[in-house]
Amino acid sequence: MRERFKEDLEQVKSISKEIMAYVSSSYDKLSQYIEKSDEAILKDILDIKEDIRRKATSLERLSYELMALQQPVAKDLKLLQMAMKLASSYKRIGGHFEQISLILMEYSLNESEKDYVNKLIENEKKMAIDSIDSFIEIDKKLAKKTIEADKINNDLFKDAVEFIARENKNDLISPVELAEKVLLYKYFERLGDRLARVGDLATRL
Repeated sequence: MRERFKEDLEQVKSISKEIMAYVSSSYDKLSQYIEKSDEAILKDILDIKEDIRRKATSLERLSYELMALQQPVAKDLKLLQMAMKLASSYKRIGGHFEQISLILMEYSLNESEKDYVNKLIENEKKMAIDSIDSFIEIDKKLAKKTIEADKINNDLFKDAVEFIARENKNDLISPVELAEKVLLYKYFERLGDRLARVGDLATRL
């Protein structure tokens, strides 16, 4: 019975990592879109969002069933509790990718804006990889490094918003476009917050 439970715990970890692979793929798709401006790529991200949602729901269900049926010891119980919180974060991450894609379908980016987005993508993709590794391996040092990396996203958000505010002031973009692009960068900032949250969950294991 204990051996089967260990296998189930490994499945929890495996599903967690598989979902983060979808997250990483979404960042790759965003990079491709910035380079090619092909709307079909954004539609791919919307499809991946559904994959993230489905897998996160499976992770929640499995974690709940193991807690309810297996009476895990404290260490394993903590992993399952954190996995359920991880699943919730994954669903929100998928939602943020969806909103980013919808905004990009409506508004193009100039070269300076593309530069901000590419820097956000680069930093956050690394956070995605490091955060799930820290969770799976219970590497608290890597988890804290991931949390610290979120400061880069906060600085980029501030710089990007200041830039588009100047664009609006100079009548290069409309107030409506300004508002939508503030949301665009805000969703990137929230993605960073969610990835830092994964690192935070790892520190609690």
